[in-house]
Amino acid sequence: LRLRELRREFEIVASSFITNHNSSNTKLFFGDIEFRESQSSFQLFGVNSLPHVRLVGPTAKSLKDDSDVMDQGDFSRLAESMAEFVESRTKLTVGPIHRPPVLSKMQLGLITALLLLCLPLVAKRIFAGETLLHDPKIWLSGAVFVYFFSVSGAMHNIIRKMPMFLVDRNDPNKLVFFYQGSGMQLGAEGFAVGFLYTVVGLLLAVVTHVLVYVKDATAKRLAMLFTLLVSFWAVKKVILLDNWKTGYGIHGFWPSSWN
Repeated sequence: LRLRELRREFEIVASSFITNHNSSNTKLFFGDIEFRESQSSFQLFGVNSLPHVRLVGPTAKSLKDDSDVMDQGDFSRLAESMAEFVESRTKLTVGPIHRPPVLSKMQLGLITALLLLCLPLVAKRIFAGETLLHDPKIWLSGAVFVYFFSVSGAMHNIIRKMPMFLVDRNDPNKLVFFYQGSGMQLGAEGFAVGFLYTVVGLLLAVVTHVLVYVKDATAKRLAMLFTLLVSFWAVKKVILLDNWKTGYGIHGFWPSSWN
């Protein structure tokens, strides 16, 4: 529900309105109600779901019937959406949104000083070719990370804000890492499938870039056998998980000449 984030955005709207109308007599009050402290107030407003933002006009007689509720689908733009809601229901203008800076002036000064102190050393290493960017192992690790990030559904988790796991409804002490159903994917199952894909990809890279330089024929055969067995196991696990999750089956067929 992102309630903490939405509350911070609500505070930003309130502080921005006060800053933009500091010298005027505009009467608009912002406040929040905590359920454990004001359950009766929740009942007066008829709140039955969260998040909940409501505007009460000066002529309202009933808090539930004579006030405007912000649609839950409008929370995507956070503070900007709340400001637009206030402006659309009143004749007031909230004004520009003033967000606090990510870093304070002192923090920016310290970072700048550290960068200036490190600049000569960094320049020396760059000209000598001794930085991390000159290390092939760093690029190899980065390539593996990008591959894992791509096949594990990490971008889907970030965009949809998917949790890594859920709590079992029937047993609160039990965690659910794999969700059965094609309409939802948890972060844990995406990482599990991504790990299996990465294992197969790394084994293929070892076979094509490392194993070709091995001169011992027996070691080559054993390494190839190990690669085939592990890859077959990993692909089989992915197929079984996909079948359990979506119901779709993948079937293999032998060549007709083998029958």
